[in-house]
Amino acid sequence: MNFLDQLSVWLRSSLADVDTDKIRGYAFNLVENGGDYSVELIGAAIFDEDDPDWACEEEIEATPRSIPVPEPIHKGSWESCLANMQSILTDFLSFGDASAQILKSADGVAIGFVDGDLEVIHKAEQGADAKPDNVTC
Repeated sequence: MNFLDQLSVWLRSSLADVDTDKIRGYAFNLVENGGDYSVELIGAAIFDEDDPDWACEEEIEATPRSIPVPEPIHKGSWESCLANMQSILTDFLSFGDASAQILKSADGVAIGFVDGDLEVIHKAEQGADAKPDNVTC
């Protein structure tokens, strides 16, 4: 199974029973461990581009929490891992399958390394169907 297929299966399984009303943002967290890389997915109760810690408000996590990123994608460097995973996930969000639609139903989707900056790769359009801005935790 290629990585995109593995990613799709993992997301479909992890997002199948998510209560989307509780999730305001999704974060794909990249993790480096001794030259190996993995990607995690969390769903957060808040999404705030001005607060770098918004993704700490975890409501859900993927099952399993992470999957490995193959060497041809990370190419042995965190810069390649981030750039290639950002491209893969941006493309995935444009496919329009059920998992992509769930992710895009949140206020935002971001990617970044754990304890690093997050890059927003999708932001919901504000309008009549947008979720309210006020959230209490």
